[in-house]
Amino acid sequence: MRAASSRGLGLRLVLVFSLIATLCALAIAYYVSQARQQVGADYTALVTDVVRAQQDPAALRMTLDSLIDRQDRIHLEQIQALLWRIPRRIEGIRLQLRRSELAPASYGELVDELDHVASRLPALEAAVDVAAEEGIDARGGEAILVLGMEIEEGLAWAYSELNELLHRASAEQRLLMERLALAVAVLLLLLLLAIAAVMRMLFQLHRQRETMRLQSRTDELTALGNRRWLREAAGEAFDRRRRHGAPLSLMLLDLDHFKQINDAFGHPAGDAVLVAFARTLERQVRRVDRVARMGGEEFAILMPDSDLAGAEALAERILCATRAMALPGPAAEHRLTVSIGVVEAEEEKSFDRLYSRADPLLYRAKADGRDRAVSGHGHAAPPSAGGGVPGHHDAGAVQAACEGGPRR
Repeated sequence: MRAASSRGLGLRLVLVFSLIATLCALAIAYYVSQARQQVGADYTALVTDVVRAQQDPAALRMTLDSLIDRQDRIHLEQIQALLWRIPRRIEGIRLQLRRSELAPASYGELVDELDHVASRLPALEAAVDVAAEEGIDARGGEAILVLGMEIEEGLAWAYSELNELLHRASAEQRLLMERLALAVAVLLLLLLLAIAAVMRMLFQLHRQRETMRLQSRTDELTALGNRRWLREAAGEAFDRRRRHGAPLSLMLLDLDHFKQINDAFGHPAGDAVLVAFARTLERQVRRVDRVARMGGEEFAILMPDSDLAGAEALAERILCATRAMALPGPAAEHRLTVSIGVVEAEEEKSFDRLYSRADPLLYRAKADGRDRAVSGHGHAAPPSAGGGVPGHHDAGAVQAACEGGPRR
């Protein structure tokens, strides 16, 4: 029972630990996934806008080169479209930079350059408007080219540096998030180890408690239950008897002249005899019967679902089996017998009252010559040396039952 209880608790602890470990693994996976998505979300939009903005200086350079080769009005219209788009791009990027996690000092110079470019845009726009209305002369074309090249170079440098800054910051943030994810994983691992240690401690405490509980209810020498254990078993048996009306019997047994074995062969030999007798009892009883060592050479058998006749039959077989026992060690040539008192529960509602009825019957068996069983209904009479008492089973009366086998 102790092993089954420990296995049950161990299985429950393993299941709980597995559940916690699974939840931790899912938490780590979710954290890493969300961290990566967050890192990507922090810079994707800004990088996208910068990449789009880099098309403006390229388009402006291409338009200016075309204007040099051929001074056509369509090129002026293209420049006007760029002049409308460029300041809006600059304002959008400036706004996203302020919202980002980047330190202002890291992009301050680039914003200053974009502001300078923005300040030069009205002059280029004015020159283009004049050229569109009055035509492109040498002086006007030169002004457009100079201003346009200045704006193109400023935009190209600022956007290129900003793009590199964003990629570097994104890489640094990703590395930081990976380190944080690793730190979280380590912390969760330490948490799992702590939980495992606590569970192991709980399991050890449970095993120790079960061991102490078993030791408090088990006879150390014979491994049978002790008086406390038998009293607990009797409580359950009495409850069942009250619910279902099932019979219940009790048998007390005391080895005859056991002190002679201890005196003649020593206490180790006596202990071996007690262990051998305990095994003999276990072979004779049913699975539902409860065998206990009450102390010294006194034993008891609680028999649920057994009336007095069944208990008497068991007592007869135990008498025979005890006589036939081969004693261990130096006591091998000695002959062992046992005296027995047997009762069936009637009005009793507790183990102690049932025991108080069986105990005088055991003493009567001792007084009447030992190696016999005495059973009785109601309150037993005091021990006497007389024979022919109802419920009295001496050695001769039980000899015919010695060929029977154990009840199962």
